[in-house]
Amino acid sequence: MRKFILFSIDVGLTFFAGVVALFVRLGFDWPELAKYFASIPIYCLIASVVYIINGTYNIVWLYASFRDMIVLIRGSVIAYFSSVVFFHLTNSVVMPRSVGMMTFLGSAMLLMASRFFWQWLNSVQPSGKKRVLIVGAGDAGTMLLEDFERRPNLGKVVAFLDDSPRKIGRKIHGIPIHGPIDRAKDVIQILKIDEVIIAIPSATAQQMRRIVSLIDPKTVKIRTLPGIYELTDKQARVGYLRDLTVEDLLGREETKVDIEVIRTSIKGKRVLVTGAGGSIGSELCRQLASLEPSLLVLLGKGENSIYQIDQELSIKYPGIERKRVIADVADTVRMEQVFVSTQPQIVFHAAAHKHVPLMEENPYEALRVNVFGTKVLAELCCKYAAEKMVFISTDKAVNPSSVMGATKRLAELLLLSIDSESKTNFVIVRFGNVIGSRGSVIPKFNAQIESGGPLTVTDPRMTRYFMSISEAVSLILQATILGTNRDLFVLDMGKPISIDELARTLIILHGLVPDQDIKITYTGIRNGEKLTEELFYKDETVAPTSHPKVMIVKNRRSLNYETLCHNLEQLSRVAINDPDQLPHKIHDLLSSM
Repeated sequence: MRKFILFSIDVGLTFFAGVVALFVRLGFDWPELAKYFASIPIYCLIASVVYIINGTYNIVWLYASFRDMIVLIRGSVIAYFSSVVFFHLTNSVVMPRSVGMMTFLGSAMLLMASRFFWQWLNSVQPSGKKRVLIVGAGDAGTMLLEDFERRPNLGKVVAFLDDSPRKIGRKIHGIPIHGPIDRAKDVIQILKIDEVIIAIPSATAQQMRRIVSLIDPKTVKIRTLPGIYELTDKQARVGYLRDLTVEDLLGREETKVDIEVIRTSIKGKRVLVTGAGGSIGSELCRQLASLEPSLLVLLGKGENSIYQIDQELSIKYPGIERKRVIADVADTVRMEQVFVSTQPQIVFHAAAHKHVPLMEENPYEALRVNVFGTKVLAELCCKYAAEKMVFISTDKAVNPSSVMGATKRLAELLLLSIDSESKTNFVIVRFGNVIGSRGSVIPKFNAQIESGGPLTVTDPRMTRYFMSISEAVSLILQATILGTNRDLFVLDMGKPISIDELARTLIILHGLVPDQDIKITYTGIRNGEKLTEELFYKDETVAPTSHPKVMIVKNRRSLNYETLCHNLEQLSRVAINDPDQLPHKIHDLLSSM
């Protein structure tokens, strides 16, 4: 019935266009009008057949785009030329050529106008009370505007904000573009904005911080689109909008890696990931699963975390063969069983104790897992001829002040000192903190904010390097293919971030005011912590690689493997006989190297 009504309207508009064309051509000359009037119904009959065959009524005109309007024009053009042929072949009825042309032009315009009117009529239905400001008048912002226009109950876009002088003062679909973005507070106040949407998927973390600094989250809600690398179909829709997160302000950058070369090195291989349930390990498993290994071994000590990552992978990558292994990397017998049963070709060693204050209280565990666990894996890789072992290190291994950092440095030296004749290619990747990892400062701050505060910052001068988990893992994979035997890579972490500034930013993101709604208290540096972290030793020479965010350390230190193992055995005896002295002995050993 709806199609029939629309069809009837189209035929009526075409008839109306024909009558108007006849009057324009002949005026009120009634004998002449009567002579040619019969041509109008014939034109309409021809047009009605063409409209149906053209597929005009298979389109949902409420959501019609310009491409759909082309279908409408095509129907009008075909109808016109069909009528020209008809009137040329018959002598019984005549239509003046000018009348035919005017009928064609008039009917085409009326048919398109009817569709635009229908869309407008639906767009002026009562909209949500929410007034929306879109920051970014580009493709993404325009797509969002169109989505809001189709769903007015979600809110009404009242303005754009953009820095481009070419756009400021113009309009998109009748919505004005204000600018520059520095005027955000004034525009929000004048237009009584309820929600700000940052529609710049290509924005870097620095650009996002600048925009957010100009908006008061206490007065308006802020939402954003995912980064352009997260938008798989490159389309911007209201459904993709999400609340602003600290990742947007610290780590929102696209990391381009040579994915096809990485895929070539992983596809069809048996890959083992230790610490597979942790923050880095689980992201490694996600990215590795997409590269089509023949077997992905998920090894970890915590059964719940291994179960969770396995369940996630079973849904996303059902075709990838997986093996779940609950094991302690420092257990030689158990790990040999794993190597015998799985025969891994590539090993990613992410298992480690990483919590600095906890490892100060439990130095034996730090030594056992971080050092001896790495030693067990390295020797098994050599024994079973694994192609490559990739060790995940940390900036805390540079001039370590903590037991955790010292044990990671010992693990680095252990791998660097392994016999170069080994068939296994050992690669070390060193980087700083990852945003949102379990046990890190960001989840801790979020929990403190949700409980009403205060936020506990150790020292207002403290800074740390931060990188998103996905970016870190992508670069680990890139370093994997760059590495030859016993290479040490360091990831470019950008500029260090003030922990105090980070705490205040998180409070603001929750729509609260630092030092008013949420207090910040300073507790003092904990055992093993440093004010600032470093990525290199002073005697390390750093050189670029083919990837701008991956650097290689040239003059890496290496020791005699047997001598180092002998020293580690002495540490092991100290851990058993005099555990209180273990932290000092670990640092003494490193100082002597």
